[in-house]
Amino acid sequence: MQIKKLAVVAGTVGALALTLLTAAPASADYAPGPDDVVGVGSDTVQFAIDFLADGDYTGSTGYNLGQRNRIINFDATPDANARLAYGVNGLNGTTTSDSNCAPGTGGTAGTGNQTSTHTGDRPCGLNPTIVLRAGLKPVQRPNGSGAGYNALKADDVASTHNIDFARASSSRGSNVLYDSVKVGTDGLAMLSATTTNAVALSDTQLKAIYECTKTTWNAAGIDGSSSATIVPILPQVGSGTRSSFLGLIGVTTPGACVVNAEENDAEAVNGNPNAIEPMSSGRLLMYQGKFADGTATGQNGYFTDPSCAYAVTTPTACTTTKVLTPDVTYWTTGTPSSGTLFNSTRTLYVYFRHSDINSTKAFQPGSTRNWLRTMFYNPCSGTNLAGDPITNSGAGANCTGGGTYGPGGAPYLKNNGALLSAAGIDTSNSAIFGAFTASGP
Repeated sequence: MQIKKLAVVAGTVGALALTLLTAAPASADYAPGPDDVVGVGSDTVQFAIDFLADGDYTGSTGYNLGQRNRIINFDATPDANARLAYGVNGLNGTTTSDSNCAPGTGGTAGTGNQTSTHTGDRPCGLNPTIVLRAGLKPVQRPNGSGAGYNALKADDVASTHNIDFARASSSRGSNVLYDSVKVGTDGLAMLSATTTNAVALSDTQLKAIYECTKTTWNAAGIDGSSSATIVPILPQVGSGTRSSFLGLIGVTTPGACVVNAEENDAEAVNGNPNAIEPMSSGRLLMYQGKFADGTATGQNGYFTDPSCAYAVTTPTACTTTKVLTPDVTYWTTGTPSSGTLFNSTRTLYVYFRHSDINSTKAFQPGSTRNWLRTMFYNPCSGTNLAGDPITNSGAGANCTGGGTYGPGGAPYLKNNGALLSAAGIDTSNSAIFGAFTASGP
């Protein structure tokens, strides 16, 4: 989410109406207020929650329209096309010795004030920052499932509660302080350029490629026809896609031949006949302008050509409808020379504090529900805003939907699956998109 806000406050004293106009401090993003709800984390899940909060590019509106308190979903990267911002040396070189990051860039913690070039931090990311709440100093933008979940936990350690939820494209393990809801499912398969030396690959073959024990397409066990060197691309450290993919193919430590890049960037393989990367099916559908079921959104695609200034019509390639259409192949069919084609389905999550389920703070003025029960998870259990038990029997029964939901009914997520579908997220599985019982830790 990258917006600025102009706040208008109106008050009336007798017959006199006073309008106060105040501008928020200059910032790359809207700085959330104390009653807004803040989320960070997964690149894969970010557009689903962006659309849920603010509406999608097909014209459907989201929760925030007309609301006093809002869902503020900080994207994993500062670029609306979900790309990394790179330092002056960018993604240079393929080994530690020839990959040097400028002072202040790179992935090594605590090097922002250094004055010398340092090595081994491919890609040379600028580590962009965000302001989690109005009036606070900038902090590093959490990029990825692991980074978002770790930020949520660190927020608890610091006792600040500046972050309310974390998006994740893989399970975050066991912790009694946190719960999660499943928001949908997403495919994960290999992506290559359309004109490519790549072949259909199995888990075992991918393990050899990403451990760098097989480095050419015609290596024994890969059995392609080209002697060219394979370029295996892997998402950045902290990515849920990275951890899911490596776990599925059985790799603990990637080899030195692996190139790191921002996850789900279809442009990373575009035009390179030897590059492959694990790719979200939902993100690819957004490039293609399709809903989760494969039907057309009528908008050609979501990601616009970033080389074109806003609303220009010249050169002819730059029009208001020009979108990125990477020339790629998604390997969901094909027969590897050995084993079964790698083509997986994963669950997507939103993680939150267990204590927030029964928070007694209303999300909106006059509301009967807190933010979590409003947006993501409203079980027929726990307590209401007054601290009274939520039950489905007896004189004080206050559950709804046949005992499925607590007071107020289904959360916003349940009734707005079309917004997630516009982000390519599949909500058709009733076990996922149903009663919204908490899952995971």
